[in-house]
Amino acid sequence: MRLVKYDLDAFGTGHVFEREHVYAKKKTKYQSIEIAKLDHLGKVLVLDNIIQLSTLDCDRYHETFAHVPMSCLQTPTRVLILGGGDGILAKELLKYDVVIDLVDIDKYVCLLSYIHLRDMNDASLTDRRVNVYNLDALEYCSEVEHKYDVIFADITDPHPESPSRSLLSKQAIGLYKSLLTEQGIFVTQVDNVQIAPEHRKNVQRTLRLNFNQVGEFAIAALTLSGLFGFVWASDTTTVKPNKIAVPTKWLNLERSMFCFNLLRLALGDNDE
Repeated sequence: MRLVKYDLDAFGTGHVFEREHVYAKKKTKYQSIEIAKLDHLGKVLVLDNIIQLSTLDCDRYHETFAHVPMSCLQTPTRVLILGGGDGILAKELLKYDVVIDLVDIDKYVCLLSYIHLRDMNDASLTDRRVNVYNLDALEYCSEVEHKYDVIFADITDPHPESPSRSLLSKQAIGLYKSLLTEQGIFVTQVDNVQIAPEHRKNVQRTLRLNFNQVGEFAIAALTLSGLFGFVWASDTTTVKPNKIAVPTKWLNLERSMFCFNLLRLALGDNDE
């Protein structure tokens, strides 16, 4: 066991954990992948030395990401996940009667997560209702003919070397909107809102150029070093706290309401 510093941004900010075991490490053409066990967090997936998820906060992150927008739709039938090769968001979305298209450029994230994270993803990517495409997300979205009720951008933080760096551009957002149904929702994670405040604000500004409604919710998670945000956008559907109609371990109506108030209460006048 040894202490290891993991990054929180591309500028040297990080947090340190004791690494107890390494299950897998691989350098692909897109990024470095590590699956390990850390003190406090349990099992983690690490991409380009940034922790993406953990046993500790798995339900808190993925249930909130999935069920907050899904609870606002009456009868969703098809959803798109950009990224998400770990399969955990897909596991949550399989609780609905939907078809899931998942596009993750790095097949090794999918493969290693299937092998080492099955305790968290329930082998969701092998479900007959999940279609996995190891393609560039923009290439896929430029060619697909389906319409989606929700598009989830479960992508890595778009630092300069990340394979996700182009996925939240003005052109990309316009492309995603063209794939949404009339009531459709786009939702993306926007990183730690205190460590990378400009990223959240830039995404909101870009979304407001394309959608009638833009809003946000957040969680507090040790894995992600504090306040971690999500931004949603839609022309006709308002995303707000609702009763969660599917089984969950962490999320309920009270916690959903907390997620929508967290940034206002935590940041206050500092959120400028």
